[in-house]
Amino acid sequence: MIGVIGTLIYLAYYGWTGIELGSYVVGDAVLAPISFDEHPYSRIAVLGFTLVGSLSLLYGLQHSKPSEQAVALAALASAIGIVFSDNFITLFIFWEMLTLSTAGLILLRKTPDAIYAGLYFLSFHLAGGLIVLLGILLHYQEAGNFILQAPQGGLTFFIVGFGFKAAFLPLHIWVARGYPSANFPSSVILAGLTTKIGVFAIARILPPNEVIMYMGASMAVAGVTMAMLQHNMRRLLSYHIISQVGYMVAGVGLATELATDGALLHVVNHMLYKALLFMSVGAVLHATGTEDLHDLIHEDSEEEEAKKQSIWQAMPLVTFGGVVGALAIAGIPLFNGYVSKYLLKYAFYDLGPAEIMLMIASIGTAASFCKLIGFGFIKGRAEVKNKTSLASQVAIVGTAAFCIILGVYPQLVSPLIPYASEVHNIYTTSGIWGALQLGIAGLLLFLNLSSLLKKGIHLPPWVSVEYLIFKPLGQGVYNRFCHYGTSIDSSVDNFYMRSGRKLYEFCQYITAMDKGIDTAFERSAEIGRGLAERTRILDETIDESYAKTGDAAKRIAYRTKSLDESIDQSYAKTGEAAKKIAYRSRSLDESIDEGYMKTGSAMRRMADRSGQDEEAEVERSGLAKWLRFNPVEWTSKNLNFDQLILALLLGGVMLVIFYFGR
Repeated sequence: MIGVIGTLIYLAYYGWTGIELGSYVVGDAVLAPISFDEHPYSRIAVLGFTLVGSLSLLYGLQHSKPSEQAVALAALASAIGIVFSDNFITLFIFWEMLTLSTAGLILLRKTPDAIYAGLYFLSFHLAGGLIVLLGILLHYQEAGNFILQAPQGGLTFFIVGFGFKAAFLPLHIWVARGYPSANFPSSVILAGLTTKIGVFAIARILPPNEVIMYMGASMAVAGVTMAMLQHNMRRLLSYHIISQVGYMVAGVGLATELATDGALLHVVNHMLYKALLFMSVGAVLHATGTEDLHDLIHEDSEEEEAKKQSIWQAMPLVTFGGVVGALAIAGIPLFNGYVSKYLLKYAFYDLGPAEIMLMIASIGTAASFCKLIGFGFIKGRAEVKNKTSLASQVAIVGTAAFCIILGVYPQLVSPLIPYASEVHNIYTTSGIWGALQLGIAGLLLFLNLSSLLKKGIHLPPWVSVEYLIFKPLGQGVYNRFCHYGTSIDSSVDNFYMRSGRKLYEFCQYITAMDKGIDTAFERSAEIGRGLAERTRILDETIDESYAKTGDAAKRIAYRTKSLDESIDQSYAKTGEAAKKIAYRSRSLDESIDEGYMKTGSAMRRMADRSGQDEEAEVERSGLAKWLRFNPVEWTSKNLNFDQLILALLLGGVMLVIFYFGR
């Protein structure tokens, strides 16, 4: 968290130096991308968010829960996202993120009161967000785009939707409920964010409007009036937020250059001194366990009084911060509140009712903070149970220093003022005397009413916006809702009765059908059981047949195997005999071949001896004729008996060889 705080301080300085930030686009949506761009009003608002945000986180460094710190960072990021939004889609996304995160800061306290106040806070801001969304859609219907500009449609919805966030009357009641219900470090963050975003949105988007201007003046008077009646310190500061935001709303409603500069500068100054006041009051609450002014000035028994200490003596640094914040919010010279109120004072110069209402609010502011400082710090006594942490003391001193520095050297913020109104010449005699007159008038008013304020002013319950407006409105809505609910309930009851009777008849029919189905199932089951028994008997018979057939098959297979073996043996013996016959036939064939060879050789020799007288000798000898015989020319005519016998013998031998060879 120290690293985050340092980063925020660096970003505040970075923006303060006047460096151009440019524009940035994330993604490419169908209707409009998430895009950011710098506007002349952006830089001064971001200075307030980063500077006051870092000091607020430092204040709660040792008191806030990690969940509260995380949600506070989300709230700061959402506020900065709104300030740099370049289109209505981006604005609405961060608008709702801010709603959820600021409501979360209240809900995280987790007490019954905090949960009730957080849901109350959330319901108001979600309603405002939906109204803003309706205005955006009407603008898109007329303009055809989501560019952040003066609305071309749905202006009333924009005014009302932004009014929820800026605490317009009578939509302001969430402020006094929500801020005191959060943990005291979270109250510091809330005081610097929610309403200021509403003011920025009005200044950035809406055109000049007299209704808005007079709404701001009315807020200033009503807020300070209600603050005077409070005895809870944070509730008093919460009503003063409404009053001080009224100055800003009046300025942006008037929307002249001087009024706009004064209103936006007042945004930053208010963030600083209001954060400082919440820090001081929170330190008192942490140290004493109470934030009720009546408890602090109430006199107890001597034994109890002996344990108590004066707040300003026990907590001098905290008291210093409270005094600086009170002087700043009262617009006393040399404090930052004087600078922005000076610009607004001259912007509203000679504007009739609005100017008078703002002057009355200034007197009431001085009187109410005389009450806060007088009863809470100077006359206040309590038993100090806890010490203020070092981080909280540093944050209080740092915030008080900025309130004084920006009051003494207002020219430091000149580069951030959109229309460059002169702030270095504000310490004029008339300006200082006018501011002191309002402060003195407030002090005199407090002194005249101090005894009454000390006792407390208890207004009847009906003197409240909730009783006069929201309770009848809520009761009417509730009654109407109940009327319609009763009608719907009767219709539903009739429908249930009719459908119940039909369903009962249908169930009776189903019951009768079910009985018939049960009977059919029972009969089918009996038939099935009989069939199963018969099937079992048949199966056993088939099993026995299979067993007998198997035995027979085994015997046949055994006999077949024996027969096969006998045939194999016969084949083996026949083969051996055939081999022997083939061997003998081959020997006989070789013998015949040798006989043929010898006969041929003899015939060749005889042919060689014949010579020239071969023919004569052959004619005389029958042997010659036989020798002259050519076996190729054998026929049945020239075949003699010996040759026939020899041929038959050879044929029989060949037949035997052929048969056994196969």
